[in-house]
Amino acid sequence: MTSHKFTSVVLSLSIGGLLLVGAILLLSGPLPTAHAASNVLFVKPGGTGVECSQTNPCDLQTALSQANDGDAIYLAQGTYTGTGAAVITITKSITLYGGWNTSYTERNPEMYPSRLDGEGTRRVVFITGTVTPTIDGFIITGGNATGLGGSLFGSDAGGGIYSYAAAPVIQNNTITDNIASAQAGIRAMGGGIYIQPANGTAFIRSNRIISNTAGIGVQQAEGGGIFLYGPVQVQANHFEENTACRGCTYAYGGGICVGWTTKGTEIADNVFVGNQASSGGGIHLFWSAVRVVSNTVYDNRARWGGGMYSHYDLGSVVEANEVVSNTASSRGGGITIYIAAGGARPQVINNIIARNEAVEQGGGLYAWSDWHISSVTLTHNTLVDNGEGVVAGNHMTITMVNNILVSHTVGITLDGSSGNVFPDHTLFWANSDDGIRGTNPVDGDPAFVDPGSDDYHIGPGSAAIGRGVDAGVTTDFDGEGRVGAPDLGADEYVTYTYLPLTVRNY
Repeated sequence: MTSHKFTSVVLSLSIGGLLLVGAILLLSGPLPTAHAASNVLFVKPGGTGVECSQTNPCDLQTALSQANDGDAIYLAQGTYTGTGAAVITITKSITLYGGWNTSYTERNPEMYPSRLDGEGTRRVVFITGTVTPTIDGFIITGGNATGLGGSLFGSDAGGGIYSYAAAPVIQNNTITDNIASAQAGIRAMGGGIYIQPANGTAFIRSNRIISNTAGIGVQQAEGGGIFLYGPVQVQANHFEENTACRGCTYAYGGGICVGWTTKGTEIADNVFVGNQASSGGGIHLFWSAVRVVSNTVYDNRARWGGGMYSHYDLGSVVEANEVVSNTASSRGGGITIYIAAGGARPQVINNIIARNEAVEQGGGLYAWSDWHISSVTLTHNTLVDNGEGVVAGNHMTITMVNNILVSHTVGITLDGSSGNVFPDHTLFWANSDDGIRGTNPVDGDPAFVDPGSDDYHIGPGSAAIGRGVDAGVTTDFDGEGRVGAPDLGADEYVTYTYLPLTVRNY
């Protein structure tokens, strides 16, 4: 059985600067070949040609004015700046490829970086209209959307990339040091990216989204790295040290904030590390139903929901994530769910929730409502060393099946008089106080493979093996099948039988 995917991230973090290098190698990978387009225009900084050819490249604005739907623009290495409200304005379904050498014979964005720089005075990329452009292989930096408006509420949005109505593909870029607004008294959204498709699904994948800020001294800010109003697929990105707001009371989603989205949005296979907000240090969902799947959420910080916060959840699925070492200065170090609205029941399935901390309550998971009768289900999760493992606040009912709780001060508890928790088939081990044990509790060592390295696979002697009940979850954290009586927790122990090798003589 392969080791837990989080192990490599922890090892990288333990040796400092190698984390970012590892992420670069992982997320950039081999870039797609620049396929033949209807027409290719060649650009370099300070280009003077008008034909935009390989031997006589033009400047970027000339190429943009000449490009038609289906065309591609190849940008040679160097820095590109602009005038007006944005460095680049895109209103057609074109493809921009950065990272070419000056002869356009080799494309390698790491070796030949193409830098789009807003110089702290304008947006970097502005996309509008029902178009499907691709932005691939750039450093997008220095964007500032202060005073430019554009959000759902008319306030400033999208310092690095602003996309309205379009369904772009944004991939293989480094999006860093952008801000949405520094204008007092307004609402700022999307320091790195603001995206609001009208038709079709947008894709944000394999980007490094680093050190962006939604707001500085504004009234309210959402989405330090990204704000999205779906449908958007957010896949295999690295979010690091993004901040929802500096000097604000209300700041939501350090890495990403999703608002008012119920169809077609998935946050999958991303890394969120070192992001911060007042709620949802890594991820913040608001009035949304989103699939949050197979992400690593590590060392993020917030007042509520250090790793993730869902506000008025409409039925999200939070599955197979590693939520580890996040911190809340109030409640919900790992995950906070506030109100499951409209009869929705968020599902938390097959997650590793370990070593998170809340200064007040609910280091692992805190779910509550101040007025709405709400409910959440936790199925096949592994919770380890979070202080308090699971806490239900007022008006919230948590139904738990086939979970593991290990090394907590209190495993399962209530905060207030109107919450309820109903655990069934729960394994308790090494807690100072199990708290609410529920029905069919199991006591015994889960025999984790290497908890010191955050590998919470269960070993062959685990008390979790075969002790669960069918809860309709057919695969485990690794995507391996659950057969017969399932194991407790996120991992299903799998043994492999090797048939003898037979050599035939012909």
